[in-house]
Parts: sequence; structure tokens; C-alpha cells
Amino acid sequence: MLHLYERTYLEEWVEGLYKQIGITSPSDLTIENVSARLRIGVTFAPGVADEVIFDADYAHIFINSLHCPKRQWEVFCHELCHPLRHLGNQLLLPDEFRKWQERDAQAFQFYAAVPFFLLQKLELPDHEKELIDLLSVEFGITHGFAKRRWEQVLRRIARGRLHHELVQTLSVPKKQAAPRLVREQLVSYMAVKEKVRPKVAFVLSMRA
Repeated sequence: MLHLYERTYLEEWVEGLYKQIGITSPSDLTIENVSARLRIGVTFAPGVADEVIFDADYAHIFINSLHCPKRQWEVFCHELCHPLRHLGNQLLLPDEFRKWQERDAQAFQFYAAVPFFLLQKLELPDHEKELIDLLSVEFGITHGFAKRRWEQVLRRIARGRLHHELVQTLSVPKKQAAPRLVREQLVSYMAVKEKVRPKVAFVLSMRA
């Protein structure tokens, strides 16, 4: 099933970064280890705001020490995105650009905390509860975060399956392929890929 998973460009970027700094197993994913390899400072203090200060040459992440260790790792993965991928003082940036950076950091957080290339190495249980427990332990994340990441993985697998079926259908000679089947598979794939609402998908299928 996992072989159908479709990576995003950002996910491939994170995977490349991790491999470049020698991250090869879930046990390598700690704040101390990742921050040291990327030469990013980290300060833990009670009640401090979770944030990062950075410029072209320096980055320092502040994390509230009152968070549990698993939540601290999740916060670190979110804040890590900013110095690695973003530029500018967020207080001075246009609102829409600042919001885009936050969305980018939220997406980055999932890929940095639970990289798919490391998840693939695990022997995953059949039952979801046991699987979520395993992800929580192996990657040092909260159960809620583990559940959201696994749901994301399942969506990407569903998209990959539809893509595979569409390619298989389109590879059949035109005389053998059923036009309606092709249209239905194409609409289904686009609905998953682009989150098209069912009403819109129906209109597209009728116009095809």
C-alpha cells in the first residue's frame, strides 16, 4: 500500500535535507541532534513564546519548556521551517505572504516530524490504534499529531491509487478504453488532488 504514496515537492525537499545531514532513522529525530547538524540554536524556557529569530547567517528557536517533550519536538519542526525556507521580518511582511509562510511551515512540520522515507522502514500494525501508538513512540510525537499525519498518508495513498488507475486506463488502446470510465477516473483523481467539491466534479464530468 505504501508504494502508492505520492510525495509533494516540499516533502521531497525535506527528505533531501535530512539525507544530506545524515538522518537515517527515527532515533536521529531529536531537537538536539537536528539543531546541532543544522547549526541552529535552541532555548527552552517556561512560558516563553514558541518562535524563531533568524537572518541570513543566524537562527535561534525558542520553545516553551512547559510543553511535554513530544509537543516540543512538534513546535521545533514548525519553527525550523522559517529559517530554512523563508526570508524577511514577519512583522513587516504583507499579510498574505505571512499567511503563506505559516501554511508552508504547517506543511513542513508534518514532513519534518514524520518523514515518509523513515516511516517506510517501520513494520506497521494492521490496526489503526496500534499504528498511531507506534508512530507516537517511534517519532516522539503526540497521538493527535500522529493521527493527523497518518490520515494525510492515507489521503496521499488514495490519490496515488487513483493516479495509477488513470494511467493504466489511458495506456489501453483507444478502441478498448471506455470514454466514460476514463472521464470518471480523471474526475476522481482531480477531486482528490485538487480537493474539488463533488458538485464541481459532477459538472466537469457532464461537460467532458
